[in-house]
Amino acid sequence: MCGIVGYIGPKSIESVLLVGLQKLEYRGYDSAGMAVLNGDELATRKAVGKIIELEKQLKNQPILGSAGIAHTRWATHGEPSMTNAHPHLSGHRDIAVVHNGIFENYAKLKAELIDDGHVFLSETDTEVAPHLMEKYVHEGFSTEEAFVRMLKRVEGQYAVAAISEKDSKKIYFARKGSPLIIAKGNNEYLIASDIPAVVPIAHEAIYLEEEQWGYISSSGVSIFTLGGEPVPPKWQPVAFKEEDVDKGDFEYLMLKEIYEQPDVFERILKERLDDTFIHFPELKFGKEYLARVGRILIQACGTSLNAGMIGRMYLEQFAHISAETDYSSEWRYRNPLASGDSLVVGISQSGETADTLAGLREAKAKFMRVLSFLNNINSTMARESDAMISLMAGPEIGVASTKAFTAQVLNLLFFSLYVGSIKWLMPAEERRTVLDEIRALPDKMRTILKSHERIKEIAEFLKDKNDTIFLGRTYNYPSALEGALKLKEISYIHASGYAGGEFKHGPLALVSQNVPVVIIAPQGEIRTKMISNLKEAQSRGGKIISIITEGDEEIKRESDFYVEIPPCQESISPLLVAVPLQLLAYYTAIARGCDVDRPRNLAKSVTVE
Repeated sequence: MCGIVGYIGPKSIESVLLVGLQKLEYRGYDSAGMAVLNGDELATRKAVGKIIELEKQLKNQPILGSAGIAHTRWATHGEPSMTNAHPHLSGHRDIAVVHNGIFENYAKLKAELIDDGHVFLSETDTEVAPHLMEKYVHEGFSTEEAFVRMLKRVEGQYAVAAISEKDSKKIYFARKGSPLIIAKGNNEYLIASDIPAVVPIAHEAIYLEEEQWGYISSSGVSIFTLGGEPVPPKWQPVAFKEEDVDKGDFEYLMLKEIYEQPDVFERILKERLDDTFIHFPELKFGKEYLARVGRILIQACGTSLNAGMIGRMYLEQFAHISAETDYSSEWRYRNPLASGDSLVVGISQSGETADTLAGLREAKAKFMRVLSFLNNINSTMARESDAMISLMAGPEIGVASTKAFTAQVLNLLFFSLYVGSIKWLMPAEERRTVLDEIRALPDKMRTILKSHERIKEIAEFLKDKNDTIFLGRTYNYPSALEGALKLKEISYIHASGYAGGEFKHGPLALVSQNVPVVIIAPQGEIRTKMISNLKEAQSRGGKIISIITEGDEEIKRESDFYVEIPPCQESISPLLVAVPLQLLAYYTAIARGCDVDRPRNLAKSVTVE
């Protein structure tokens, strides 16, 4: 949540900062601003709303300089407004700070500073930082010393950057709990919340560790621990390209990422699969340990938890391991019981999700081993887990997760088959059959993507509805939850996902002519049960939208609308069902005039509790 960019170098400062903010807009878009040093003079620009509003202001009031910081905000403390927008300034307007995270003791610090005569303008927690720095500078400390003293006073999590007129050749930075990277190009240095912001310029990056701080200048980067120990920079190549993080020929990033899924699957298959053998070269756990695991606890948030629910069933079916799932935000507070054969699995696209990271730390505090499924292999979760599996989805920028979700499910399926093979649970022929089904998925996905015109027609029907129900069973109950979540996230239509067997136990009361029901009913053991759900909804006047296997004429006849998926094993079907559900949410949002890449009130990476 929130995006930070900083730059020092020869290029146009406002252009570099603006492009960086645009690449980070998925992290928040309530307001945006920048502060720039031109010599020893500090100038700021701010705007409420999306970054294009800041761009308009800069056209009327350009800003010059060689060093600056910028911020795009997802509001936590204080409503979106010019006053609450970052950067925040000291009382004499000579120190500017941008911040991602929450200073949990800001109220106490603010009261102390007010007693000292400081005047606050905003409702944010961030504003205490420049005032604390100003206080220490007035007490005779250097800007560097004031920055470190400020860091030692604030509590909570943060990524922070600061500039000062009194030290105009440096940009100070620090992180604790929120991600921050340092990058370099040609005689230029940057800081940012995430790699996309530096892709156009940088060729190497440093991923800051916990409680590290430092500064960039035109001559290089210096990094220290909070205890003052120097940290040698560890530069890594920036692997992403410009085309990885832009829309290309698509109208929205979300649509591009939906259409990338077949290619993502082919990449994963190429890396993971060799005849009937599954490979996890990055997995640090030995086969002997995995064979002993008797219980797996999956904790995640949102879409990742829905993937984990499907993974739980894979683990039970293919690896014969007892598994359970829970929201990370609940799991960490319910005193989970540890045992010697238990493994905790965390799932996160970003690897920075605050609740999932906290759950990881809770598990380690109980001496439980942690395995994380991550799309960002340089993330905090990657560093703090005992072992990691890379999702290999490529950068996902759209706020509503699509390709990361299906990559999570596919990697969970492979992991379950891998553990099952270690335990000699599947005959070779049965494993070969499942793997052949998986190999066919990319082409089957491409077939579904050709159904977009049919899905657009359904979206036109849905666009004026206020409520929608999604129903699925067994492997596709989580698909129902994910379909409902996607529709809520980007079209703002209230939607609920339910297990089909629970439909009669309350949710059926919601059905009417104005509340359509999405029935997920591919061929398989539970298809006839889903037909019963369809009939129950139909008899109450509900309009039926069905996701079915090609050629299912019976359900076609009973449905008002339908989308077909190619035949596949029931356990594999969630990987195909996901595609029409994503497209349905996308086209419904477009029909309602929504900005699918910037859904209101949401941010891509939830890095605060």
